[in-house]
Amino acid sequence: MTVFWLAAAVLTVLAVAVVVWPLWRQRDSRSVTQTELNKTLYKDRLIEIEQENAQGLAEDSSVLVSELQHNLLDDIPEETNTKHSSISPWVALPGVVFVVAISIGMYFKLGSAEKVQDWQAVVQKMPELSNKVLLGQGGEVSEQDLSDFALGLRTKLHQDPSDTRGWFLLAKVGQALNRLDIMTDAAEQAYMRDSSSANIIAVYAQSLFYSGEPSEQARAERLLVLALQQDSSHLELWSLYAFMALEQQQFQLAIDRWQRMLSLVDADSERYQMLQQSIEFAEGQIAQQQAPAIEPAPVEEAVVANNPASGPSYSITVDVKDGLEVPGSSFLFVFAKSVNGPPMPLAAKKVAHPRFPVTVNLSDSDSMMEGLKLSQQGDFYITARLSYDNNVQTIEGDWEGRSSAISQGTEQAISLLIDTPL
Repeated sequence: MTVFWLAAAVLTVLAVAVVVWPLWRQRDSRSVTQTELNKTLYKDRLIEIEQENAQGLAEDSSVLVSELQHNLLDDIPEETNTKHSSISPWVALPGVVFVVAISIGMYFKLGSAEKVQDWQAVVQKMPELSNKVLLGQGGEVSEQDLSDFALGLRTKLHQDPSDTRGWFLLAKVGQALNRLDIMTDAAEQAYMRDSSSANIIAVYAQSLFYSGEPSEQARAERLLVLALQQDSSHLELWSLYAFMALEQQQFQLAIDRWQRMLSLVDADSERYQMLQQSIEFAEGQIAQQQAPAIEPAPVEEAVVANNPASGPSYSITVDVKDGLEVPGSSFLFVFAKSVNGPPMPLAAKKVAHPRFPVTVNLSDSDSMMEGLKLSQQGDFYITARLSYDNNVQTIEGDWEGRSSAISQGTEQAISLLIDTPL
């Protein structure tokens, strides 16, 4: 900051000098007077007479010199008035004050002084932020902490752009903040410096896939295929590979990839159970696609209603508008979707034969698929859908209610009203 203020002072002094210098500069515009011209001519003519006399060409040189002197006296002006002008230093004072005032005013108007100070404060507390974000020291990490950490990382990477790990961390922070621009740029920089790291390939492929561009999504899939050829045991790459198939509604392909993952994890692990739930969900989608149009097939329940909470848990109370008839055979689906992330549900629960109002809890234990957790996303919204035939797909006659955007980590109870016909 000291360097900035020193530079600002130097520039202000230069601006003042530009204004003051012309006012203080006095030009001595002295023109050649008639007297000086006559003296020059007199000297030149006197030299000529001496040369003619030496050559014997002048008959009477003394007479010629006397006449030359008389002519010089006749041409001398009677008065010579020389005027010199000077400028008072007080004339420059208003200009100096004006330049300084304009400089200071423009800086406070356009210079974002508060943002610069905040930026400097973030850079100073980067060690503390690093311990909190990366090591979990110092309490729960807020979205503001992540934003500050991203700002500090970008400053560090500007000074040292060769830091591959720094670019990777910035990409992960961008993902956590749902900032696809930060995630994509940082992941690309990390991949340029280390194209063999499976973790870097995973986050770079994710950023390309989230762009929604078919060409970028195809490139992401090629990156994963090449990486899995090098290391076929990397679970994160397989998880992303299966998720891509699911997003493209290639359910059988997603099942095949999840089944490949089953052989890589312990049968009694939480991840194994989540993979089985993902496979069941995809099998239900296939059954729904293959069922006759006149009799929709029920979709398998994708989550376990009484799963113990994992990660942040959100309490959602659902009610229906006055006058809405709820048959005893109806079903309630409550699910969360990311505001700016993938369109697939992050977590969901099904309540058979609900009696309103109904309260359910959503957490990472209610994730719909492996590799996509509620706590890993940013802002999300909750949808409650009332179905009369146990069909999670939207059909005419169902009713729905949706919340506004909910910040990650909020501890307030969430209330929804089902009041919109589909």
